[in-house]
Amino acid sequence: MRTLRSTWWTMGIAVFVALVLTALGAGAVISRWDPGHAPDQAAMGIVVAVYVGVILAQLPLGMLGVMTISGEHASGMIDATHVATPARSRVLLAKAVVLAGAAVVASLLIAVPGYLYGRVVAAEFNPSALPGEAWPVIAGGTLMIVATTLLGLALGALLRNGAAAMAALMAIILLVPFVARMLPGGEWGNYLLPTYPALQLIGQVPAIMPGWVAFTVLGCWAVIPLGIAALTGRR
Repeated sequence: MRTLRSTWWTMGIAVFVALVLTALGAGAVISRWDPGHAPDQAAMGIVVAVYVGVILAQLPLGMLGVMTISGEHASGMIDATHVATPARSRVLLAKAVVLAGAAVVASLLIAVPGYLYGRVVAAEFNPSALPGEAWPVIAGGTLMIVATTLLGLALGALLRNGAAAMAALMAIILLVPFVARMLPGGEWGNYLLPTYPALQLIGQVPAIMPGWVAFTVLGCWAVIPLGIAALTGRR
């Protein structure tokens, strides 16, 4: 992963685009605040704006998850990997650990500069340090990035084809939620997809479910597809 140029290009593009959109979004939102914003309100507004930017990086990082294993299948190098480490579930777990760490680092590279920029733009409101309500937003946005990255890895392992896995990833994150909203009763199924719980945790949609349920749904999207990939990979 470290030696492939595609890794650095993908992470670089994800972080750069998310930072630009975070700066633009935070600037636009803060400029519309009324003068009576309290310090805690200002701090929460900055955090929410920043984690909207973080979530925008999920698709490129999900694609990085796909490429981490689909490239080995395409080149046949996966066979050499499995000769060196016959336990395929161990290979998948190692990739998952490395990718999860990369996703957390990418989220920090977006969130920290974005937060500092937001504090500069909102200086007139004297924003407080991170209030307690900010931590669920931070945890939810970070978990969404990790879950999407690991979902990409799982799809790459299951489908063994980069294009098919990326198409499936985009369908789960973007297409299926959009279609579900147009179907009778489809909104209930939408709550079980990863997008709605993440948006709820960062305050972008109405809170339909308790916070712990939203975290559980996101966690399942990080763990269950990987478990299925590990079980099917033993064959």
